[in-house]
Amino acid sequence: MCPMPGDDDVTASVVPGPRPSHHSGPGYVANPKAPDFELDEPLRGAAARWLNLVPAEHRHESRESAQDALATLREHTRSCPDHPVGALWVAHRHLRDPVPAVRIAALVLASEALWWLGRFEDARRAAQAAADADRASAQARWRLAVALYRLGRFQEAGERLDDLLKLTDRFAPGWALRGQVKVWLDAGNPKAGRADFAAAAALPSGSGTWVVPYRMTGAEFQATVDAQIRAHDAETGGSSGEPVDVALLPDKARVERGVDPDRRWHLEGPSAGGGDSDSQFGALGGDFAAGARSRVSFGNRFVLYQRNIENLCQDRAGLREEISKSVAELFDAALESRAAIAIKGAPEQHAEGANGPGDED
Repeated sequence: MCPMPGDDDVTASVVPGPRPSHHSGPGYVANPKAPDFELDEPLRGAAARWLNLVPAEHRHESRESAQDALATLREHTRSCPDHPVGALWVAHRHLRDPVPAVRIAALVLASEALWWLGRFEDARRAAQAAADADRASAQARWRLAVALYRLGRFQEAGERLDDLLKLTDRFAPGWALRGQVKVWLDAGNPKAGRADFAAAAALPSGSGTWVVPYRMTGAEFQATVDAQIRAHDAETGGSSGEPVDVALLPDKARVERGVDPDRRWHLEGPSAGGGDSDSQFGALGGDFAAGARSRVSFGNRFVLYQRNIENLCQDRAGLREEISKSVAELFDAALESRAAIAIKGAPEQHAEGANGPGDED
């Protein structure tokens, strides 16, 4: 996703209005003290462009009371990953609601829908507007943090997570994501983010079980990778001789251009068309067929990202299995075999995909 021209402004995205709101909805982002506000001109222009992402068949008009509107927006936020286009339409048609709390909730929903559609800069813009309008909205802070994280703006994401955790300190994904941010800011330190990961693991969470990552030294991780490759070569009877490199994390400049900061591996083809082949949102299959590695194209470069693989694993045995799975996925992608991977590995769980605070904490 490419940022839109002029999207890097740091001015407030809303213009405060003269009236306070007295509406209190069912407890989602309904803040009885939320001030009235208007969307500024750049945000109105961006919202008009968002509408272009919604096909005609998703555009269904309906009218609700303010309380019903907040309930509708909350429900669409919970199910947004399954229908982001429909959620974006629902959010868009509530952006001009007369009740400020509804407009804030619509901005939060728009941010989440845009995030799942891969429009991360637009997601940041919508979340920033919601956070500017209601400084007490934990949901707005969360959506802003995850958008900044996905854009590779890790320092800013960490600051927004600091703000969030002052508002709600029992939101496990917030602690987990702050741990990931600290890893990005100090990747060479195996203890980076450890206290935050531990805080997430200690909290009950409807979004899953969070772990304190098990860390290996670089030499041990590389040796484990090499051993897995030798084991697969022995099983398949082939050897391409292609090395698998280990890096701590993806290149930050590539994350800023849209690469998933949580990806576990990278496959670079022998031509300019080669590139990343895995995705947080689409599981890859594929195990080794007989002689598979002997058919890998010359010039392919394989990279495993140590910290992102470790972040999923709480012990040595789980990490070894996750390395094995990642190696199998890498060569499956190179071969385009699309067979099922037999190695289970760790659950592919990422904090930034979690529901916002208020739905589970």
